[in-house]
Amino acid sequence: MESPSAAITTMEQRYKYALSLLVEQKYTIAIKEFESIIHTAPDSEYAEVSQINIGRAYFLNGDYKRALKAYEKVLEKYPGTKRTEEILEREYQVGIAQMDTNEEAAIKVFEKIIEKHHLGPVAPDAQIKIADCYFKLSQYEEALDAYEKFLENYPKSEWVPYVQYQIPLSKVYHEKQQERNYGLLISAREGFEEYLVSNPHGIHAEDAQRMIEEIRIVEAEREFDIGEFYLRLKKPVSAAMYFEYVKADFPDTIWAERANERLEFLRMIEAIK
Repeated sequence: MESPSAAITTMEQRYKYALSLLVEQKYTIAIKEFESIIHTAPDSEYAEVSQINIGRAYFLNGDYKRALKAYEKVLEKYPGTKRTEEILEREYQVGIAQMDTNEEAAIKVFEKIIEKHHLGPVAPDAQIKIADCYFKLSQYEEALDAYEKFLENYPKSEWVPYVQYQIPLSKVYHEKQQERNYGLLISAREGFEEYLVSNPHGIHAEDAQRMIEEIRIVEAEREFDIGEFYLRLKKPVSAAMYFEYVKADFPDTIWAERANERLEFLRMIEAIK
């Protein structure tokens, strides 16, 4: 069947016809029409926007790989184009769409955006999404690096409070992958405390406070266990030092109660004063 575009004479008419196909979700035919415009008039004002719309058609059709290639082709064929930010925004949307199914591919998209225009309006969002992808993949060390890189490069972004929360949260999950990395856990608690100082009414304030309390319980248990260790070594004075520390620094935990019981027992048997 002959394409209706054959009866259209001007380039403007051809372009509008291709757009109408795009609106009607006839993506394959629309792509061919846009490609025909580019082939016929490569130096016209319609060639560049046709290439952009080829990417848009692929994107709407769920073919993100070809969409990205089409957008990249615009930047290659028209270096310095005034539509650079628009194209990077469209590439960013490709990355967002891929996050649900292919986080690693999404990371590559976001990295390319930052590489092309690291101070552009989309760059901070792209850096955030790189970190979020790593977090989603349970690659918490890489997520930490990406979040910290964000703070280093975009310290005035509106995303800063979110990142201030995500950094200690990443440390908590990273610690769970290891065998009790207490240094990482304490660093996470300090991070949540810093978040609360900077964002006392922030959206994550309650969660941050809850995480602090959970970490403090783990810290208290660790100090109590060290005291128990010294008891087994028959060093009651050293054990008492840790039990006293648990009582003083973690008074609202069950470990403070148990530490107090140990201290009373040690005094009763006159192992300590």
